[in-house]
Amino acid sequence: MTATPDTIAATLERQLQGARLRVLIVGAGIAGATLSALLRRRGEPAAMIERYGTEAANGYMLGLLPLGGRVLSGLGLREAYVDASQPMRDYVLHNRHGQVIQRYSVSEVVRRFGLYRGIERGALLSLLRGVAGPTCYGASIQAIAQDTTQVRITFDDGSQGAYDLVVLADGIHSHSRSLILREEEIKPHETGWGGFVAWTDTPASEAQTYRELWAAGWGIGLYPVKGRSGIFLAGRDAQIAGMDPFAYADHMLAKGLPKPFAHALAAIDRSVEAVYWQMSDIRSNVWSRGRVMLLGDAAAAFLPTAGVGASMAMDSAAALADELARADTDHLNFALSLYEKRQRHRVEIAQRNSRTLAKYMFVNNPATAALRDQFMRFYSLDRMIADISKVMEGA
Repeated sequence: MTATPDTIAATLERQLQGARLRVLIVGAGIAGATLSALLRRRGEPAAMIERYGTEAANGYMLGLLPLGGRVLSGLGLREAYVDASQPMRDYVLHNRHGQVIQRYSVSEVVRRFGLYRGIERGALLSLLRGVAGPTCYGASIQAIAQDTTQVRITFDDGSQGAYDLVVLADGIHSHSRSLILREEEIKPHETGWGGFVAWTDTPASEAQTYRELWAAGWGIGLYPVKGRSGIFLAGRDAQIAGMDPFAYADHMLAKGLPKPFAHALAAIDRSVEAVYWQMSDIRSNVWSRGRVMLLGDAAAAFLPTAGVGASMAMDSAAALADELARADTDHLNFALSLYEKRQRHRVEIAQRNSRTLAKYMFVNNPATAALRDQFMRFYSLDRMIADISKVMEGA
């Protein structure tokens, strides 16, 4: 199958020169860029496309667990990661009246497992894309056809290419996933909540503290990254999705919240567009079909409640890269099955943890919120992250 110069297929052919395995990665987000970087570090260059532009500043704040930090260290990015991020020391939980009911120190997590830091998604993408190799931006796929030996891709410019393996890593709303899976093979999970992500400044006293307040039908969270803090203004999706985000911030400010929240709301940066984030996730019943594999949010997306989604995407990319490094073209399907056996249960354990925490946070009834506040007084950090600890320990 030939490709004319300057087509998407021709660009990808140049990326794959000398490749032992012809791997196409669809999506240069956290999962896709991590996989490409890890394969390249092993001397296995992959081809990668991204349907959007080169800007990495889109997105929100991330709490990157040691799962993700260890992958960055393996890529030689530990120093750059530390420089681009902010350490997390404490997680403070407020009740519906604004009173502190728990202050969790994460020092033991850091001691046992490694770095736990706050970073902007755009900053993390910049680090990963800097070592992931060339990417063909503004490109997407329109059709997938395959037999037992190759996957034939038609790109949106009409050009075509053939690959040993195609990895779909284009996110929770993956367009490419619909080309291989039926609708009933994807199971959505809706909480009925959503929220606006905006930015504010960070007082020195709050620079290493994540802080959340959950009431009945609304909530607010503060998450420091380097140089500023992300602020999450949550509520019931049906009530706030169409609101002006800064009007909603003013509405929250009028509630007379504790000083850290009031300061953050008063200092909110209105020059930067606030992004609406619907609190939902998905789980795919099928991770691969033939030689096409789902990775990251395309396979199993995460609610942000446990702050584990980005770390699990990187962990999954590392596991897949490891299996591919030991595979040849004749046994790729076996490698994919080994990867899924190795990783699916880890991903679903962490996803379950995020969903469980969401049940405590996203409460609509005042009486239920009062019971939740009482319960959380006795809820230890070990219990809160029990499932994630299992994953970090190699479960």
